[in-house]
Amino acid sequence: MQVGTEGLFRQNNLNQAEREKLNIEKSDAGKSKAVRPQEASAAVDNVSISNVWRQVSQNIDVRSASPRDIISLSSQLYNAGAISYADHINLSCQPEINLDTPPESKPFSHEKKDYVDLWRTKQENVIRYGGDRTQIEDTHRIQAILIYVDSLR
Repeated sequence: MQVGTEGLFRQNNLNQAEREKLNIEKSDAGKSKAVRPQEASAAVDNVSISNVWRQVSQNIDVRSASPRDIISLSSQLYNAGAISYADHINLSCQPEINLDTPPESKPFSHEKKDYVDLWRTKQENVIRYGGDRTQIEDTHRIQAILIYVDSLR
């Protein structure tokens, strides 16, 4: 009976170095099969950035932008179909600007701000004061848009 069980538990009798060698050989065999398809697809994968995103990022610094700059950014992205209408409205709603009054009488409309930080603060406040899921997702999405534009600079 010992002869029969010896064959079943034979790997238990291997010393530590032999077990490690077996494990390395097994993992190397698995890696060689898995790497080949990834290598082939890596050469084919290509990420392209829409011209409107690149253009907006070159023209407007969201870390130092006026409310009018953000309205322009929002309009360009929306007109190109890069953002939704809801995101366009959220970005375009600048309380400092009332389109019915002339630009000379709006001292705050030209003040530059860090809009990434502004929307991060808005998101924190929505979460802190119990905003619903839609509000949290909206502020997160706007912040992500601004961060993306900033990353392309």
